[in-house]
Amino acid sequence: MAKASILIIEDSFIVAYHLQATLEGEGYAILNKLDSGESAISFIEHTRPDLVLMDIMLAGPMDGIETASIIKSRFNIPVIYITALTDKNTISRAKITEPYGYLTKPFEDREIFTVIEMALYKHDIESRLKQSEEKYFSTVNSISDAVITVDRECNITFMNPTAISLSQWTLHDALGKPVMEVLKLKNEITKEESINPVQCLVGRGNQNRMPDDLILVGRKGMQVPVGESSLGPQLNSRGAFIGLIIVFKDMTEKREHERVLRDLQRQRMTALIEGQETERSRIAKDLHDGLGQMLNAIKMNARMISVDNQAANDLSNLLDEAILESVRISENLLPSKLKDFDIAVCLRSLCTTVEKSTPLRISFQARGCSFEMDQLEKVNFYRITQEALSNVIKHAKATAVNVNLLQEGEIIHLSIEDNGKGVSEDNRNSIGKKGLVNMRDRAEIMGGKFIMESNNGSGTIVMVEVPVSKLKVHAEA
Repeated sequence: MAKASILIIEDSFIVAYHLQATLEGEGYAILNKLDSGESAISFIEHTRPDLVLMDIMLAGPMDGIETASIIKSRFNIPVIYITALTDKNTISRAKITEPYGYLTKPFEDREIFTVIEMALYKHDIESRLKQSEEKYFSTVNSISDAVITVDRECNITFMNPTAISLSQWTLHDALGKPVMEVLKLKNEITKEESINPVQCLVGRGNQNRMPDDLILVGRKGMQVPVGESSLGPQLNSRGAFIGLIIVFKDMTEKREHERVLRDLQRQRMTALIEGQETERSRIAKDLHDGLGQMLNAIKMNARMISVDNQAANDLSNLLDEAILESVRISENLLPSKLKDFDIAVCLRSLCTTVEKSTPLRISFQARGCSFEMDQLEKVNFYRITQEALSNVIKHAKATAVNVNLLQEGEIIHLSIEDNGKGVSEDNRNSIGKKGLVNMRDRAEIMGGKFIMESNNGSGTIVMVEVPVSKLKVHAEA
């Protein structure tokens, strides 16, 4: 197996010739013998040796130390100094270039063989390590996730380009800084600030993750939603804990995609419910203007036939009941009061009507709702209450219901709570499923949320919370 190729840079021809003969006798390939730093740099640009033997005193303006510094920075070739100079200043200058050996003339042949082999071995190990590190850093720097490493004291030791971009810190400025100073986080929902991204006990290697719904506030004020994070221990070659690896994603694109999907879903549900209400309105109008008028005409004709005829009177009474039933159905389909009164009055009327027609005791309270709501929003609140009361009547076996409508700050709360048998988690999806979906859809259309809480034997509560800012409201003068 061929040994390493070597370049000799020595201003003494005799020393250079002796080195060549000695090394070639040992199997090394001598590429050239040069006496100046300038000629050595020019030669290495075209032919790369495995190792350079460098005298410090050279011909020309550059000495061996200056030449070795250029060779190290530009070509990463190991250099061994062979010199008679041993003064403190020369050695101090030579150390800066990080040579792989320093032999003082005169030296034994076996000594130079040992230094050369050690230098080549050391350079080979360092090259492999460097390649491994470059591969690791290339991989970490190429991934789209943000990666930050911290030491045992939670100070920054590394940030990849994505983390640098999101945090708006340079790597130079961030290194050594506490992670909370660089990774400034706040909760998107609660607005809580200065959230510590390290959610585990440093030094014990616990794996964990940062909370969801976080906003990263950059050094220059840019705010980015982040998530899908992970925190894991960073271990050295002996398996000892030396820090943490923090990984997280920029959620801007995902959040925007989710927002578009929610908007499309809301538009679809809005169109569907508006279509339902339009059809209800049509049917209600047909009942009132068509069937209702026809029943009234039949009633008048029946009375004209015979006032004293009992059969005619019975028929008239039946017609009265049919007319009232058509009016009730029409009113349920499209309550006329929704056009003329605010939502609190409409819900109070609904509760009164249901209470009169069922054994239920229904109480209604309204507080703080001091605005006129858009017609469609009133319909949504009304239908949610109507559906909830219908579920109580059909399934709850309750004796009392409390309906509350109140405004607290910027949130409107609607709750319907009964004292019935409750619904277990297993049975929740099988009881009034379409009604629950309809209530949830109507709440989401208004930009709010629908909550149902129930347990066996402890009743059920249906809650709707809608931000006032999401409603189309008209403030009263």
